[in-house]
Amino acid sequence: MPRGGEATHSRASVAAAIAVLVAATALGGCSAGGAGPGASPMSVPFATASPTATPDPRPGAAPIPTPQVVPGPPRLGPDRTGALVPRLAAMRTDTLAASARWATPPGVTEFGEALTRRVEEALLAYVGERGVDWQPGVDLVAGGAAQPCWGGSFTTPTPSSLIVDCSIVVASGPLLGERVSLNRHEAGAASSVVREVWYADAATGGVYGGATLYAPGRESRVLSLVAEGLRATGRIEPGVDPFAGLGTDARRAILADSAVTPAGVVISVALAADVGRVVSVHVPARLLGPLLSEQGRAALDAAAAGGDYAPSGAAVGDDPVDCSFVPCVSITFDDGPSSLTPGLLDVLDRERVVATFFVQGSAVQASPDVAGRIVESGHQIGNHTWRHPNLTKLTDEEVRRELTRTQQAIASATGASASSMRPPYGASNAKVRGLVGLPVIVWDVDTRDWEEPGTDVVVDRAITQSSRGSIVLLHDTHQQTVDAVPAIIAGLRGRGFALSTVAGQFDGGLPGPGTLVSHGPR
Repeated sequence: MPRGGEATHSRASVAAAIAVLVAATALGGCSAGGAGPGASPMSVPFATASPTATPDPRPGAAPIPTPQVVPGPPRLGPDRTGALVPRLAAMRTDTLAASARWATPPGVTEFGEALTRRVEEALLAYVGERGVDWQPGVDLVAGGAAQPCWGGSFTTPTPSSLIVDCSIVVASGPLLGERVSLNRHEAGAASSVVREVWYADAATGGVYGGATLYAPGRESRVLSLVAEGLRATGRIEPGVDPFAGLGTDARRAILADSAVTPAGVVISVALAADVGRVVSVHVPARLLGPLLSEQGRAALDAAAAGGDYAPSGAAVGDDPVDCSFVPCVSITFDDGPSSLTPGLLDVLDRERVVATFFVQGSAVQASPDVAGRIVESGHQIGNHTWRHPNLTKLTDEEVRRELTRTQQAIASATGASASSMRPPYGASNAKVRGLVGLPVIVWDVDTRDWEEPGTDVVVDRAITQSSRGSIVLLHDTHQQTVDAVPAIIAGLRGRGFALSTVAGQFDGGLPGPGTLVSHGPR
């Protein structure tokens, strides 16, 4: 993570900082601060033990606050973190398990890229050490990716595991603080733990780590305040300083786990006397004032100001997803746009989910503004012919006319070209595929929603029949389908899926013209 007093503004500096932090030896122990993975999904505020203060001898002066041991750093729940994008990657074999939960701001941000890279490197290195290729899985981690940094762990233990967990410690105004712990277990016992808090300032684009809250050269003084809090509760003997003699890098590795609160900073440390446990000490802002960096002062000011987290705006389609690292599913909608499509787009916007729309040219001509909104929101648009005929029963010229006329309508309404097509009824043959000049996208999950079997049936089919790479067939011309979409999204995320456009499953590069595609890479 970034070191010193500088905000990070380049990928290179973030990568170099990560390398330094990884090289620093982690203090042993397991994260015990805040609410655990199975806790109720609501915000857990910073909680003090019994507040203490030293009297100020000056007449009328307020007591001087003192450092004190607290249950742990704050942990915000979904009620405060709804603006974030939940992330989950998991894999399991008979001998190992690896999973990571993390959350990123919407859109492409330096914070999101750096943290995702940190997680990917950790998991890929772990499985690579064991001679195993990464294969993202689903149904492995309780709660899936339904909420940012909330959910359970693996349901079945394995001899070896790497579990990356996260919690949001602050989300106030432009400031985001995310605590990440990397926990390795061998033979059922903790073998190493790395804990770090990452901060992002949406106003400046700055990304920095917990140690950067403090001015360079002040690390020793900050840790002496932590030691004071530990002595006050008998965690260490009087006169003992567990941090004496540490070098700058070791001090900064400890201070990487620094979580700001409205009243100060919670610093979590592992002590020899508390093997397997982390002890958290709250250091009041009044004591830290002269020890803070510019970033530290800004972070405490933002935390104290409160207010809703306000990340920079980003279209739904701007949220990056790597379908080679996380398991993806694509939900697709045929036959629109219809009068129901605007409401469906509202749902997708609210849930920050992208979809692929295979539109009919005649419907685009009737509702060009809705077609334009599909593209503007970041969804993929595809060609579904002009009047929905069975292409295998048409002449060559009729097939070309169906596709060309629809392409022209899409371009006129949206300014974009459809990069794929879906034949009505999924019907194609070698002749048709040779004529259309586009990848031919069908599906491997058919909800048969056009039969209107009931919302619950549509939801169940979409969720239970999906596997990694699935393409789910739906229609935005049926009210039952639109009503089912929120539950479909929740259910797929709950299994651990990320939702992507069809093109996104192929990293934006669809197979060539005429290629029949029924699912993404597996």
